[in-house]
Amino acid sequence: MTAPARPPLIGRTAELRSLAELFEAARAGTPGVALVCGEAGVGKSRLVAELVARAERSGAVVLAGAAVDVGESPPLLPLTLAVRALAREPAGRAIVEPWRGELEALGLLPPSPGGTGQAAPHHLDTAGRVLLGLAADRPVLLVVEDVQWADRATRDLLSYLTAIMLDARLLVVVTHREGGGSPGLDELGLGGLRRHPRVRGISLGPLDRTAIAELVAREPLPATDVEDPVELVWQRSRGNAFIAEETVRALRDRDPMAVSGTLRDLVLGRVRALPEDARTVVRALSVAEGAVSHELAQLVTGLPPDRLLTAVRHVVEEGSVVLDGPGAEGGDDGYRLRHGLAVDVVSADLLPAERRDLHRRYAAALAELTAGGDRSAVAALLAHHWDRAGDDVRALSAAADAASAAERVHGYADAYRHWRRVADLVAGRSVPARPAPQPVVAVGLDRPVSLERAAEAAHLAGEHDAAVNVLQERIGLTDPADPRRATLVARLGDYLLAAGRGVEAEGAYREALRLGGEAHVALLAGHAEALQAAGRFADARDEATRALAAARRAGSPDEQARVLVTLGFSLAYLEDTQAGAAALAEGLRVAEASGSPTVLGSAYHRRAELLSGPLNALSEGIDLALAGAERLTELGLGRTHGVRLLALAANGQFRCGRWDEAVEVIDQAFRARPSGSEALDIRLSRGRMRVGRGDLSGAAEDLDAVAMLAHDTVGARYRVPLLTLRAGLDMFLGRPERAVEHTVAGLDVVGKGHDDVWLEAPLIWHGLRAHAETVRLDRPPPADDVVDRLRESGTGLHDRARRAVPMVAGLVGVFAQMCDAEVTRADGDSDPELWGEVAAQWRRRDQPYNVAYGQLRRAEALLARRTRSRAAAEALVEAHDIAADLRAVPFLEEVRDLGRRARIRLPDLPPVPEPAGFPAPDAGAEPVPEDVEVARPARPRVPPARPPTRRDVLGSLTPRETEVLAEIAAGHTNREIAQRLFISEKTVGIHVTHLLAKLGVRSRVQAGAVYLRAATSETHPGS
Repeated sequence: MTAPARPPLIGRTAELRSLAELFEAARAGTPGVALVCGEAGVGKSRLVAELVARAERSGAVVLAGAAVDVGESPPLLPLTLAVRALAREPAGRAIVEPWRGELEALGLLPPSPGGTGQAAPHHLDTAGRVLLGLAADRPVLLVVEDVQWADRATRDLLSYLTAIMLDARLLVVVTHREGGGSPGLDELGLGGLRRHPRVRGISLGPLDRTAIAELVAREPLPATDVEDPVELVWQRSRGNAFIAEETVRALRDRDPMAVSGTLRDLVLGRVRALPEDARTVVRALSVAEGAVSHELAQLVTGLPPDRLLTAVRHVVEEGSVVLDGPGAEGGDDGYRLRHGLAVDVVSADLLPAERRDLHRRYAAALAELTAGGDRSAVAALLAHHWDRAGDDVRALSAAADAASAAERVHGYADAYRHWRRVADLVAGRSVPARPAPQPVVAVGLDRPVSLERAAEAAHLAGEHDAAVNVLQERIGLTDPADPRRATLVARLGDYLLAAGRGVEAEGAYREALRLGGEAHVALLAGHAEALQAAGRFADARDEATRALAAARRAGSPDEQARVLVTLGFSLAYLEDTQAGAAALAEGLRVAEASGSPTVLGSAYHRRAELLSGPLNALSEGIDLALAGAERLTELGLGRTHGVRLLALAANGQFRCGRWDEAVEVIDQAFRARPSGSEALDIRLSRGRMRVGRGDLSGAAEDLDAVAMLAHDTVGARYRVPLLTLRAGLDMFLGRPERAVEHTVAGLDVVGKGHDDVWLEAPLIWHGLRAHAETVRLDRPPPADDVVDRLRESGTGLHDRARRAVPMVAGLVGVFAQMCDAEVTRADGDSDPELWGEVAAQWRRRDQPYNVAYGQLRRAEALLARRTRSRAAAEALVEAHDIAADLRAVPFLEEVRDLGRRARIRLPDLPPVPEPAGFPAPDAGAEPVPEDVEVARPARPRVPPARPPTRRDVLGSLTPRETEVLAEIAAGHTNREIAQRLFISEKTVGIHVTHLLAKLGVRSRVQAGAVYLRAATSETHPGS
């Protein structure tokens, strides 16, 4: 059946242009996301349909699907509908055929005869790989409509695609209904989309009166008693496109309901005017909540085939029903009501018995169509319809089927909601434990088991607080004498630990130990881990010692390895680093012998993390991490533990200056297509590397991806490094005020019970560094209480370092010195001796990037005091050489800027090209030692000072006078100019007197204006 021609789009020229621009950019290799928002009926679907038509005409692959409001839909339902619609046509089948295996594994296509039916282990990675693979051959337009009803897997996929699309020829268009009780983007976990640089928000407001007039005039109206049809439509619709179109259609049909008033009357009036069979179709579709195949519609309506075809053709041509893709159960055609408002109005008009009967018909028809086959795609719909039909037994079984179907594709968030529904059904109704004659799910459907399954699904989905709440509800149903109570309470400890609630987790483990139980060794091991997570390293050591003895008595190598890792990490943070390292090494050996790859991965990770991080044994930690990654890859865990170890290795290589190797390791990790927490680890590593190398836009993309993909991750492990890197990025972007904000946010995180001084020290230094930069750049300073908090945190690092293990104390102590030095810099009296000690300390610890920073600040401090110019030059040259070797572009620019202002010549380098020639110093310059080369004139911020290149108004000035004039134009006082150019205030005054006379002006304001006009003329000749 061919859809009728679409009338021209009215009133959305700008919005359609925006979508068309995004699509053309995607075709050229700049992907994007369009977020189209507006109230129900405003015209989102109509706008997107116009873009879809254009994309199809251009030859692009179009995947368009909509979410449905059924409470819990199958995972990736919109993509399922889109893929199956594309595969219906021969050309579409050819496009998806190379990806059939992946699409079947995801459940997006029905299994092929003889197929394995094996589920995809990582649905986000697999779906993303398929979509990016399609986009490699031709442009792809992916449309997800009504995201407010989308399942969690679909929402996660949207965030994931936004983060990974890079240069794919892909445009993603998402529509979101605002108002009317629909969840907002933040509630959906998509709030980060609005802030991502790839996302363009398109907000659809009501049509204006001009557009309404154009809509009314589109086709001639018959003569009626309405004096002003435009005013009538405008008053009735107030710009709502749906109401306006329905009113115009009613006027065209001479429907008196267009005069009487409400939308409900209008919609119901049109439905009641339909032939009986057409009314039957519309009423049936009003409870479907999604596209309905022709076969399903026939079973639900009970109409004979010829009458159903006649009725469907009538409502399609009349406009109440539109053609859509196939339903979840398959089929060739798909029908749905034109607007969600019509669904609400028509379904509300049904009698309760009529509504229940239609839901029963749908459920029975879906069951019949999928009998003997895979029901995973319709399980959620079956649960919905049986529930609305009042059939508790079948609703319960279908909800359990839906939960298991979600688990098979790792849709744990959806599985959690399904199991939660099962538990609620059992609680509210009397249901047999196995209601279906041949149950698909081999579990007892009692409330305790359902709650346990719901809690575990929530935990795996990262919804740790929900897991805690559900499991607490489950424990509340347990008799105090039940021997399983200890196991459940211990699992509660695991969930609390994952939620970052270490103190509560420790209490749960302690309670589980009091209760006893079969898993005594596991409880001790979990308790030790909780104590360590809470920062109670001594208690963790003691508990791990007990657990180790119990594990050895029980002969459990897995638990022995787990406990040894905890014991070793705790010992290393106390006063026995050697004993801690020995315990970690033993843990590795036991884990290797136990044959458990996950335990082995944890052992490698914790030992390498300790060595390459707080203990600063960089080479040993890097080698161990690389060896562990290779070993875990052999065991099939390269995408998880292997990637995590590669991220640790790259971080260590960054610290010790092996940046090229770090880039190679990061690339290796990304080739494994990591997901989950491992993707966060390696993106943080790449973000750090990109900040250092100067790929600031790429770094911003990585950090945005971490922020989006982390979802509700609780705790400091990701948030503090993320905020620290954001602070560093904003420093290089010239936004120290924002860097201070990131630091304060990070302090708020670590203030919530976390006490990892190694994690916190770099954050505090970044905040004090940012404060010093606001002073240097004459920016508004942070609030006094913020400055006080930063300085108190920096001072507190000294005390915390003294309480740590000596190796950790030394490293944290250097950060404390850096904080002290930044305070002197912010106070206007930067201490060169302190900065020199900072550089020396980092040199002893083999961290060249930090050595260079210390030497830069030492040179700056010496020059500001106008003493020891030779020492300042030597420090600056060392900083320059290190930065050049690392290719640390943003930092190198800072070094060279200081060299320009101080007139210290530095070698030309390809990363930062310099103009040829270095003018000699003018007579007014400060004396410089003969062995310090002199650079070209200093370059203030905006506009830059430059040697005269033509005989213009500035041609009579010396190079130093030109520099001073540029500073005057930038608004600096004589004192500030002296500080920036490292000359005396008296010398500045002499230069000012000379340049005013040469320019023939009487004031600094006039002189600045002359400079700005000359600079503009040089940049834009003829202006």
